[in-house]
Amino acid sequence: MTPPRTRTRKAIARAATARPVDPLVDLGACIDHLDQAGHLVRVRSEVNSVHELAGIAKRFEGGPCVLFERVEGSEHPVLIGLLWNRAIAGSLFGVPEREVSFRIAAGIAPWRAHRDAMPPALLEQAPSNEVVEPEVDLYKLAAPVHALLDGGRYLDASVVVVRNPATGAPNTSVHRMMITGKDRMSFLIDPGRHLGEFVDIAEKRNEVLPVTINNGLGLAPWIVSTLPRLGDFKPFIAHHLVGRPIDFVRAQTVDVPAYADAQFVIEAEILPGARETEAPFAEVTGYYGQQDQRWVMRVKAITRRRRPTFHTILSGREVWNAVGFTAEAAIFSALKARVPEVRAVHLPPGGCGFYAAVVQVENTRAGLGPEVIRQTFAAFRSLQRVVVVDTDVDLFDAVDVEWATTTRFDPATDLILMPDQEGHILNPIVRVNADGRSGTVTKFGIDAMAPFQGGFKFERVRFQDVDLARHDIIQP
Repeated sequence: MTPPRTRTRKAIARAATARPVDPLVDLGACIDHLDQAGHLVRVRSEVNSVHELAGIAKRFEGGPCVLFERVEGSEHPVLIGLLWNRAIAGSLFGVPEREVSFRIAAGIAPWRAHRDAMPPALLEQAPSNEVVEPEVDLYKLAAPVHALLDGGRYLDASVVVVRNPATGAPNTSVHRMMITGKDRMSFLIDPGRHLGEFVDIAEKRNEVLPVTINNGLGLAPWIVSTLPRLGDFKPFIAHHLVGRPIDFVRAQTVDVPAYADAQFVIEAEILPGARETEAPFAEVTGYYGQQDQRWVMRVKAITRRRRPTFHTILSGREVWNAVGFTAEAAIFSALKARVPEVRAVHLPPGGCGFYAAVVQVENTRAGLGPEVIRQTFAAFRSLQRVVVVDTDVDLFDAVDVEWATTTRFDPATDLILMPDQEGHILNPIVRVNADGRSGTVTKFGIDAMAPFQGGFKFERVRFQDVDLARHDIIQP
């Protein structure tokens, strides 16, 4: 067999010294950071990528990330858990875990004002194409079969880059993709995604839609790709998060850029009119996504780093946080522009990152709660439940939110029902329409704020803050 085509060492060295290495951009630097900070578990024994890898990962969910160093049938290690712990995400961003959403929102604001600022370079050679595989074989990737009833091996943490057919601008998103052959994948497009609009345009023209699939990105470009409905130049938000352009590299076979720092790049074409079986797949809701006939892509080329690490995610806390961080940032930015009293937004884990929000508000006027509820639903259409609380309530503490709901919420006056609203069809409670691509659900809002000028009756008990370091205390 012809050996992989490798860039010259001199060219690779020049590229490496000319470009900065950032844990938010480069997954290798991210792994080094996790290791040094004590946030990484290394599994050194060989594991089977069918069920066993995910089974081990499940035991660590919510704790440190896990690096599987030896995966049966593959030459490449696998990282999982990058976003299942908010404190670890905070350490990568360099902020406390509760400020990660504000950090992302701070990247959205300048992007809105200057969408094409800090344009990236388009390189010819980069780490992500150090090796050009001589033949396409997706089965050589360390893509796992996660849950027991999953339909196959999945790429579920890879960023798809596509050009808007109308403008040529890059658009990024994350989709689940099931390997069905050495050069073939079937995949899901969630309702409302721009990729779905672009595929529809290409299919009407009976044209393929070229894409690059980028696996093993740093946290900044990956998490930005989960931001909803922001349109052209959305990937440039990541540039504002890290304070510099994040470079692209020219693909080998398609006219779509790839990320220069990716671990793997898969170049493919979405085939017009083709539909093949996809799923079941363990989804964000904790249920299996149902099997159906879905879109198909044919792979044309695979490039990679010389020593790459494959990145996958475990459906559950990772997805809740991935969507939660970005949706919190997007909702906060939209709400703050309309309701200045909004102080913070949290999408709690029990809401699967998509379906529930708690909004903290400065209680300055009557009628504020219902206004915030309606504006929150407008800002993120996947939501099904919104709870609004005062600033004396810790919106990250489920017990505190429940306390506010118990003592400040009267269903007779403070419950807002919104029937027959657009729902997210991955949630099994949503009534799916005949087209199979949309659905409806009843949404509700809970105004758990104390009545405006409620007086001493709603004054919360407080205690003196003390410095425990000043006292001689023995703790177990």
